[in-house]
Amino acid sequence: MKKNHFLKASCAFLLLSVGLLLASCAQDGFDDETFKGTYSGFDMDSPDASTITVKASSDKQSQTISWQPVEGAGTYTVSVYEGENRENVVVENEKVKVSQITIPRIDKTYYYVTILTDDNVPEGNTGSTTPTEYSWSTFTIEVATIPAGSDLYEWFDKNPIPVSYEATDITYRLEAGQEYTMSNLLKLGNNIVTFRPTDDEGRVSIKYTGDRAGFETSSGLTLRNIDFDCAGSAAAFIAMSKEPAIAPIIVNAWDTDWNFYCATEPISVINCNIENLESYFFYDNKVQCWFPTSVLVDNCLVHLTTSKTSDMGQTSNSGYFWTNKGSGYIRDLTVRNSTFYNTGEVDAKYFVQYGGFGWSQTNESLGWVDNTITYENSTFYHVCSSGQWGNYNGTAGKSTSFWNMKNCIFYDCSSSGVARRFLAGKQNQATATFENNTYMKKDGSFDDPTNYDNSGTDIKEDPQFANPESGDFHISGPTQVSLRTGDPRWLP
Repeated sequence: MKKNHFLKASCAFLLLSVGLLLASCAQDGFDDETFKGTYSGFDMDSPDASTITVKASSDKQSQTISWQPVEGAGTYTVSVYEGENRENVVVENEKVKVSQITIPRIDKTYYYVTILTDDNVPEGNTGSTTPTEYSWSTFTIEVATIPAGSDLYEWFDKNPIPVSYEATDITYRLEAGQEYTMSNLLKLGNNIVTFRPTDDEGRVSIKYTGDRAGFETSSGLTLRNIDFDCAGSAAAFIAMSKEPAIAPIIVNAWDTDWNFYCATEPISVINCNIENLESYFFYDNKVQCWFPTSVLVDNCLVHLTTSKTSDMGQTSNSGYFWTNKGSGYIRDLTVRNSTFYNTGEVDAKYFVQYGGFGWSQTNESLGWVDNTITYENSTFYHVCSSGQWGNYNGTAGKSTSFWNMKNCIFYDCSSSGVARRFLAGKQNQATATFENNTYMKKDGSFDDPTNYDNSGTDIKEDPQFANPESGDFHISGPTQVSLRTGDPRWLP
């Protein structure tokens, strides 16, 4: 049965092809073009090219190619090439059992993929002889280079993002080695925006000069190789739009209709230094309900100087990653190769505080089947020292929630135990993974993570920070050094 479009055929064709003399379509195992029998003894097509999607990871270092499964298929043979003429092989003739494959991603590169449905011998299904072909590139639209010395708020006020670029991956370059200011809130709307230097290995600096300075978005945002001085701003470093620029999904829960706003593109802060952050790192603006798909902090140094006068400092039980009042949550939150330390006058209660909606609502409405929180190779100093590390209404303790903490150093964080509060007090979680973490208290003793971190790998040794009061977290603790734990920038 060729060109069966995943075996969704019309009643007439099926009656002719199998020679069944049945009275109606209701008798032949098909209803509304959906096969309801077994997938056996068929000739299968390769995947429909129109169903292929390519999604970059939050750090843009990898990309996942996925497609709608072919009904009756067992495996696929996939080949991927780089270059306009397919001159470089990425993978060739690789067998995959699922309808996706993840490969490395390089900026400004052409890619080409072929996907062939293989024979499914156990089911008696014959594979395709013609592969599906699909091509794409990782070139983004570079809209402009913003002149050195510009106030970004004023520059965008005079040069707004063109309407034609809405929901398009675009880049604004900043002159490498130069300084910029930001005097007010930069609203990016439903645009997927990257800010990075003109030299990909260079750096730029942005100084906040207004008490509302910060970024607000309804979509994806990437900040790369930028040094921020946030002193004086009461606003969040990154916030979801107060007035969403995307249409909501209406979800009824508890006899109430809710607006679910899903930001599908990643929010990523990569290779940035953030000084004097007085307010939230990430904030949902109390909008019901924002659901960012991915938030990544990678290779960043974040100096928290949380103040009583900031938006966060004026909110009781606040936290640095905060979606509690809006009731949403981040599907995948990752902090890796980074340092967070606090010298401010406010001791936030939470590092992460999520809202009340959980898997049952988001699976049905957004198609989410799980969520993750990951901390890897990071250092945390005097963060939430008298509070808790995390609280996740709606997701804590769920079999669909995954908690990963590896090679991290915590000092004076969470008075009730980092591992315990990382899991919101839920003991012996099968979906939690721990490895080589240090949970040191201010008095030099260590948390007992029993029933939470059951890995037996927690390190009860002083990491011996060089000069933490001055922001120098180089370590000389022998166990931490040998296992290469904490933020890699501080390793000898």
